[in-house]
Amino acid sequence: MLHMFFSQWFLDRMADDDWWPMQILIKCPNQIVRQMFQRLCIHVIQRLRPVHAHLYLQPGLEDCSDDMDGPVEDIGSRSCVTRFVKTLLSIMEHGVKPHSKHLTEYFAFLYEFAKMGEEESQFLLSLQAISTMVHFYMGTKGPENPQVEVLSEEEGEEEEEEEDILSLAEEKYRPAALEKMIALIALLVEQSRSERHLTLSQNDMAALTGGKGFPFLFQHIRDGINIRQTCNLIFSLCRYNNRLAEHIVSMLFTSIAKLTPEAANPFFKLLTMLMEFAGGPPGMPPFASYILQRIWEVIEYNPSQCLDWLAVQTPRNKLAHSWVLQNMENWVERFLLAHNYPRVRTSAAYLLVSLIPSNSFRQMFRSTRSLHIPTRDLPLSPDTTVVLHQVYNVLLGLLSRAKLYVDAAVHGTTKLVPYFSFMTYCLISKTEKLMFSTYFMDLWNLFQPKLSEPAIATNHNKQALLSFWYNVCVDCPENVRLIVQNPVVTKNIAFNYILADHDDQDVVLFNRGMLPAYYGILRLCCEQSPAFTRQLASHQNIQWAFKNLTPHASQYPGAVEELFNLMQLFVAQRPDMREEELEDIKQFKKTTISCYLRCLDGRSCWTTLISAFRILLETDEDRLLVIFNRGLILMTESFNTLHMMYHEATACHVTGDLVELLSIFLSVLKSTRPYLQRKDVKQALIQWQERIEFAHKLLTLLNSYSPPELRNACIDVLKELVLLSPHDFLHTLVPFLQHNHCTYHHSNIPMSLGPYFPCRENLKLIGGKSNIRPPRPELNMCLLPTMVEANKGKDEVYDRMLLDYFFSYHQFIHLLCRVAINCEKFTETLVKMSVLVAYEGLPLHLALFPKLWTELCQSQSSMSKNCIKLLCEDPVFAEYIKCILMDERTFLNNNIVYTFLTHFLLKVQGQVFSEANCAGIINNLITNLINQYQNLESEFANQRVEIFKASSTLNGDLRALTLLLSVHTPKQLNPALIPTLQELLNKCKTCQQQKSSLQEQEAKERKTKDDEGATPVKRRRVSSDEEHTVDSCISDLKNEPREALTPTSTSDNETRDSSIIDPGTEQDLPSPENNSIKEYRMEVPSSFSEDMMLATHSHHGEEQLGSGRFEECKDLKEPSSSKDSHIIEDDTEFPSTSISAVLSDLTDLKNSESQASQDPESGLSLSCSHSRGLLSHMQQQHQDILDILCRTIESTIHVVTRISGKGNPAAS
Repeated sequence: MLHMFFSQWFLDRMADDDWWPMQILIKCPNQIVRQMFQRLCIHVIQRLRPVHAHLYLQPGLEDCSDDMDGPVEDIGSRSCVTRFVKTLLSIMEHGVKPHSKHLTEYFAFLYEFAKMGEEESQFLLSLQAISTMVHFYMGTKGPENPQVEVLSEEEGEEEEEEEDILSLAEEKYRPAALEKMIALIALLVEQSRSERHLTLSQNDMAALTGGKGFPFLFQHIRDGINIRQTCNLIFSLCRYNNRLAEHIVSMLFTSIAKLTPEAANPFFKLLTMLMEFAGGPPGMPPFASYILQRIWEVIEYNPSQCLDWLAVQTPRNKLAHSWVLQNMENWVERFLLAHNYPRVRTSAAYLLVSLIPSNSFRQMFRSTRSLHIPTRDLPLSPDTTVVLHQVYNVLLGLLSRAKLYVDAAVHGTTKLVPYFSFMTYCLISKTEKLMFSTYFMDLWNLFQPKLSEPAIATNHNKQALLSFWYNVCVDCPENVRLIVQNPVVTKNIAFNYILADHDDQDVVLFNRGMLPAYYGILRLCCEQSPAFTRQLASHQNIQWAFKNLTPHASQYPGAVEELFNLMQLFVAQRPDMREEELEDIKQFKKTTISCYLRCLDGRSCWTTLISAFRILLETDEDRLLVIFNRGLILMTESFNTLHMMYHEATACHVTGDLVELLSIFLSVLKSTRPYLQRKDVKQALIQWQERIEFAHKLLTLLNSYSPPELRNACIDVLKELVLLSPHDFLHTLVPFLQHNHCTYHHSNIPMSLGPYFPCRENLKLIGGKSNIRPPRPELNMCLLPTMVEANKGKDEVYDRMLLDYFFSYHQFIHLLCRVAINCEKFTETLVKMSVLVAYEGLPLHLALFPKLWTELCQSQSSMSKNCIKLLCEDPVFAEYIKCILMDERTFLNNNIVYTFLTHFLLKVQGQVFSEANCAGIINNLITNLINQYQNLESEFANQRVEIFKASSTLNGDLRALTLLLSVHTPKQLNPALIPTLQELLNKCKTCQQQKSSLQEQEAKERKTKDDEGATPVKRRRVSSDEEHTVDSCISDLKNEPREALTPTSTSDNETRDSSIIDPGTEQDLPSPENNSIKEYRMEVPSSFSEDMMLATHSHHGEEQLGSGRFEECKDLKEPSSSKDSHIIEDDTEFPSTSISAVLSDLTDLKNSESQASQDPESGLSLSCSHSRGLLSHMQQQHQDILDILCRTIESTIHVVTRISGKGNPAAS
């Protein structure tokens, strides 16, 4: 009972003196202290409630009278609890102001007290607490003291300081402090309900609903104080009182009409809550109907907010959705098209979107102007589609009225943007596009002339219309047909005002959005109508667009893309075209090419130049037009800019442009070759004075930092330049190339390797960005011995990478040599460069160099003799031959190389080996051969596999031995050599017999299966478990013919030459000057580089044997005496007409470098006689590698036997 005593004592003290509640509950600045005091008071009252609850209404109302208007002074005087509450209520009347800072805990206490039970709420109602709080909030003293206390200025300042209150301007504290007050009022009103009516006192009811315009409701709604509880208060007040509900709704809309949009926000929030109420207790008025009936009364005053509010309601409320949808005729045109404020039109568009019952459809809508339709192919339910079509039809019907709003002087240039944006958004399928068809002329009359002709820089109405028009035509040929079949439309559609002000950002942005749609429409029409295509191609506005828009691809990417699509259609030819149509195309190309050559700045417009020339340059006539109009100079300017940008670390994106530009260069240069005798062609090429600098810059792109497509493009153009102007480029390029290679060989500067250099690793690790580009433009195609990671034949993938990387460059060097021969300018510098590059290329096993010098050796001209003399004096050449015999003996498997050494080894043997060294090498070779065979002999259970593995090495070693024996006869040979060779020969022949049996058996099996109608299987080469092993061993060996054709057989050469030179040109070459003859003979077929690269170095023996494209190297010959079998003996002049055949040989060099060794017996006879010419025109046929090796062994046995026979008498 002690706690009861102290609780009563505590509340008595608080009730007798309001100083404590004021100081702690209201004035204390510490929120925690205020909250603790509030909880303490609630806790004390809860302890006392069982004893004091029945005393709350005594004396006076314990008789349960419903009269709430009686005297209230004595109510609750018998309990300390009620006396304490009355003391707190009195504070509102004289102790605190509504704008005081710390009222949250004060009203929270009263709210918690009222929720304790019915006695507490009835006690507060009996005290007319609602009136007290309303008058407190509204700033009055109460009904009995109607006058507001007026304080002097000084007293007011003192009281504000004492009570720590804020000025009325800082109302941000009011909602938080008075939230509980509104909740308490709503609770008390609901607690006063009795059946179908409220039992509030007249004062309370008057405080809540009295006065004009419900001042209390209006004020605290405007202040935004606890709108949710305000909604509950209105529900409680209006239940079973529809008239009051209508008046309150009227007050809400009247307030919205008078207030600013920002101040009206709480009222719209309250309207939303009232609309959301559904399925409540009986007697609730139909607030949704009242609200929707009154919304149009205020929409004129605040249209944007009303439309936005409706857009939120329509997806949530079926009544709102139905009402807005049914009244579209009353508001769509009014607010979507006619209204002057853009925000209102945008809000109307969003309201239309909200009508479509699809969340994905609503969420993706943006009132932007874009060609992309996010709703395309969006799956919609049937009900949703019905609503969409209903809305879309209403909008289509307004097309005829839209022309009322396009006068820019009256309506501006944006009124139709939301309208067309939403209609574009509605195009989710072809159905909607076909719905437009009947309204096509309404659209056309809207566009022309009121939108297309006025000189308005940025008419956004036109942009939105064109975007809709384009999208309604895409994938809908029916709508495109409406355009191309209407003569009025086709006549005028090309007339459209466009301002090309590339410095005005607003104009640029506008054109970036409008032009793609416009030119897209024209493209769609051209794709469907050839007649319209021809008409449009000759239109002045199209040429204007090509001239003024395509050079600015970075500013108008979409428009430029569409213009080039149009250009592609303008030049496209059909089989059924009439002569005049073809002439129109020809004239269009001529006009457009000339226009570009006049107006383009090559330094900045390379993208346009590439795109246009890629389309327009289809024939030699087109390309010559470029040459005659200084097009080479223009393209060179573009190349110089791209070359500079390419070597900047941030400009790596120009690689593709460089390759494209060089491809155009190549086609243009090639087109001149048939017309080099024309003076205008010659003059145009002479005027291209930048060609030498251009060639040097091409060379600086040849390094391991450039991707293969760029390197190959540069080399292709360089080849063409050399063929067109050999004297110029031999004079300038050869010293540069020679110096470059010598620098890398003789300097100790470490070579910088880029990411494209051949590497055995799976991934080439690249460091920072600085490593992606070379430090400076540089030519670096040097292959030093230290850079080779594996000898040829060790790693097939690596061999292929090396060959792909270096072959085209070595081919270019070879071409320089061939051209120099033709021009009789084979200088000492070129000789040195030729042998140095050949020495670098030894790891590649390229036969370019041996083939060239073998042919020169056959010639009896003074120039060839002088060149051979220079070659043999070069120490690098001796090192080249020594390297073949010492380190690259498998290279001798190529008959071209073997024959080359039969000619030159004797000439330089003194520089290559001394007598002692040569004898030592021969002995080592013999010892290695014997040891190698003995190592294999123990495993001859798998003899075929082992012989195949060793065949390449054995064949090369045997050929090296025969070559060395041809220049040096040892005093004594190892006696075990001949027996070893005989045993090896027997084993090889045994393997051949077994393989032949297998092949015959497989042939029979295939024939049987073919007869049965089964699908034939692939022929097994040797056996399924040996195939890969065999293939990997014969990378450098090819089949060779069993017999050499006679020298007089020239059928193969004639066939090959005919692919290069047209029939008859060899007999009737242009005269009168030799230069013109030589220029013409330097022609290379258009597929020159492609043929070279296609002849890849295959490491699969059967594939090589089956290709049927390998030819033996052929003699250098005069075309006029191509069938003369005695060319070497009869001719003393170097053949000046050899370059065509030589360039034809280049097509086979890639094959030749990997060609198998030819007839070793014939080779041996050459090496022994030292005077016979090179064997030519070898028969192409399938040949087994074992057969090659057998014949080589037989030849070696023959030589060794002969030497042994000669040596025995001497020995004896």
